[in-house]
Amino acid sequence: MNWIEKLFGKKVQDPIEIKFEELHAWLTSSEDRLSGGRHAESVYSDIGEALDGISKSASELEKAEPEGRFHLKLVKIAISNRENMLKQVRLLMNNINIPKTTDLKTVVEFHENGMQTLTMCLENMMKSYQYSKMVFFEDSKKVIADVNGLGRLLNQLVEPINSNRKVLEAFDNAEKAILDIKNTCSRIDAEKKIINELEEKISNFKKNIDLNNDNLARLTNSEKWKQYTNSKNELVELENKAKKVESEINGLFLPLNKTFLRIKLLSEERKYELSPAIKSELLLCLTNPKSVCPEFCIEFEEIIRKDTVAFNPEKRGKILEQIMNAGANIRVLNKEYHTIIDNISSKKDEIAGMDIVMEYINLSSTITALQDNLASFEKEIDVSKKHLKSLEDGVALKKNELQQSVFAIDNRKKILY
Repeated sequence: MNWIEKLFGKKVQDPIEIKFEELHAWLTSSEDRLSGGRHAESVYSDIGEALDGISKSASELEKAEPEGRFHLKLVKIAISNRENMLKQVRLLMNNINIPKTTDLKTVVEFHENGMQTLTMCLENMMKSYQYSKMVFFEDSKKVIADVNGLGRLLNQLVEPINSNRKVLEAFDNAEKAILDIKNTCSRIDAEKKIINELEEKISNFKKNIDLNNDNLARLTNSEKWKQYTNSKNELVELENKAKKVESEINGLFLPLNKTFLRIKLLSEERKYELSPAIKSELLLCLTNPKSVCPEFCIEFEEIIRKDTVAFNPEKRGKILEQIMNAGANIRVLNKEYHTIIDNISSKKDEIAGMDIVMEYINLSSTITALQDNLASFEKEIDVSKKHLKSLEDGVALKKNELQQSVFAIDNRKKILY
């Protein structure tokens, strides 16, 4: 049996299933029934009459005259305390305002505020009552009785509610859950919209990447690309030849490095007179042999033949053999090297002039940029999907809480979403 049946002693023929959109209206209607609108209206009327009665009894107390013989001091004390009682009554009357509506929240708030005011009034009044009744017994007693009667009516107002406090909490929890669900559903819709937009962007980026990859594949399978790769391979071969010849040139001068250094040192110490041109060529022999002028070997041979300072005759003879060997081969190797270098330069110019190179660079750059953007959007959509899952789990939990609150109100009622 649900709370409605308990409250009214009969079955209320509500549908067993209810749509979520209709739930708020059903809760409002059921809450009104829980508050007992007719009951509240009836008690409101009684409370109004009770307030009138309190006002009347207070007026009678105010007008009352001492009956009998009392000590003057006692009369003064009684009158003073009577004034305090009347003051508390006026405060009570000013602070209790009967509502115009009988909804559950209004009834509960009116009861709580009324009882708080009434309790404070009685606490402040009772000490004065003890003195006032010594002279104005009946009138003081009547005021206290009427105020207590008001308290009974205030409690009577919430009797139907007090027996269903858990149901009252269920109404509050249900309303909060409805609001939370609506707010979360709005956030879910917004997150789904973001995900749909991201999915559309990701789809477009993937299509563009596929399109550019197809264009790149066609480019690399074209005749122009074959010409480009052949030219690149030829350039690599030329560069390898240049390195080989350069190594051979370096090999010619390597055995003479100590000799060159010795002559350079003597020149710096001014023990050898060398022309600026010879000094320059000597430095090239040590740092960049491939750039040495072939005629240098002849000139250097003459320097060694005339030497009487730097080397002994035996050493000088070996050096001359090495110089003659370098001189015999440097011209051919030097010419071969510079021819290869010229061919490398021409081949680079040829490759640089091929439009297909720029097409390849542009396509590759476009694909890289698209892939970077795609990765960024995929990361973003992953975060959004996790957030969506969290929201959906949260709303599922709230829906379960809402159903339990509705069951507490009517254990037959099933929410449809």
